[in-house]
Amino acid sequence: MSVRVGTAVLVALFREEWRLHAELFGGRRFLAFPAVVAAMAAAGAATLAWAGTEPARVVLGLHLLVVAFGLYAGTAGFAGSDALENVLGPTTLLLSTGRHLPLSRRWLLGAFLLKDAVYYGGLVVLPMALSVVPLVEPTAAPLAVLGLWASLFVSFTVGMAVTVVGISARTRLPAAALAGLALVVGIVLAVSGLFRPLVGLLTVYPTDGTGTGDGVAVHGGTLLVAAVVTVAVALAAYDPSYGRPSRTAGDRLGRLDRTLPLGDDGIAAKSLLDLARSPGGLAKPLVSAGILLALVVALVGVVEGITDTAPSSGILLGSVLGLTAFTTYSWLTQFDAVEEYLIHPVGVEAVFDAKRRAFVVVGVPTAVVAYLSGVVVLGATLPDALAGIVVLVGYASYYYGLTTYLAGFSPEEFLFDALRFAPFAAGVAALLLPTLVVGFVVVPLTPPAAAALASAGALAGIAGVVLSDRAVGRWARRYRMG
Repeated sequence: MSVRVGTAVLVALFREEWRLHAELFGGRRFLAFPAVVAAMAAAGAATLAWAGTEPARVVLGLHLLVVAFGLYAGTAGFAGSDALENVLGPTTLLLSTGRHLPLSRRWLLGAFLLKDAVYYGGLVVLPMALSVVPLVEPTAAPLAVLGLWASLFVSFTVGMAVTVVGISARTRLPAAALAGLALVVGIVLAVSGLFRPLVGLLTVYPTDGTGTGDGVAVHGGTLLVAAVVTVAVALAAYDPSYGRPSRTAGDRLGRLDRTLPLGDDGIAAKSLLDLARSPGGLAKPLVSAGILLALVVALVGVVEGITDTAPSSGILLGSVLGLTAFTTYSWLTQFDAVEEYLIHPVGVEAVFDAKRRAFVVVGVPTAVVAYLSGVVVLGATLPDALAGIVVLVGYASYYYGLTTYLAGFSPEEFLFDALRFAPFAAGVAALLLPTLVVGFVVVPLTPPAAAALASAGALAGIAGVVLSDRAVGRWARRYRMG
């Protein structure tokens, strides 16, 4: 392939990404999304600084978030066509042109990943650096912003590389073998205490106020080259022809409807069946929860290594893993739309109610399994663990209610719509940030603090139920009005 053709395809990929976002997420309103990201990052850093958190810990936490975002972004090029068509309709993306044009599927994937790295490095990662540096280092030189952005960008690409390696390996190895390997690696990292060195390795930005340095540049360059080489090797090993083996399926819908408390309308059972038949199946909610769990475990390890004091791990786990409500609901609504049910004698209220039942069946076990795993790994005390489970259930209910009220059946579509995402982010931050501060500062967790957090979790759960009930009526009116 000539350089001219490659450049043209890469430019077209950037143009396509921008047009898709502008079309899906509010047109010109999408331009305000980086400002929302910057405001969220600044609010989080300011809250942690106000609570006495050292700048080094703020920077480390930011890097962990960016790595997690990289893990998610790495899946974009391999997303199933069923999910994309549900959001975009019958659409052929440039990534699919390798099927009918003389373009290599592996090359297109590499170009797509490069585009995502640069695109999101500017759209999401750069606003974080711009907003956080003045708060963690008020006297830092202007080059410190560039230094933090470069460090975060490297961490972001490393996260993408890890995901690409996993997806590539899946086309060559059985899923059970990969899951077992991932479990073993996670246990080894948790038991050996290697999380802190790994996070320190990914943090290129110096937290001692120096802002620059030859060693820092070499370190960052080495990591970036390693990530690029890793992606290149993974793409070379990737099997573009891989597909799930065909198999005969029985009456799975009937069995689900009979064995689970899903109601008698079949809609909730259909949601679970759609999720089970999609690429990744029922493991996707667990993987999303596992990423959040790994993030918390790594953050606890880093904080404990810096301060020699373990934070209240149960509270941290409960508050963060409550966000699995958003990811689980996103998976459950990714493969259908309310419009598909309107041709049947089914009300909009019944559709939302069925999704809620499906969410309870999938979301509650997912969050609880991840939470109990984290409690065992981190060794939370009994009061901390009990308060954390109340926080988990209450916050998950609240996040679910907030998501359904603001986003309806399209939780992923509103993420980049600044006007719709801002209230969601504010609603999440209003609970999450104070809880994280308490988890870091009140160590060990006192009985009054545990009781206060458990009460907050119970109130949040009630608020979530109210929001989800109101969401049904709100969206039913909107769909009926067209």
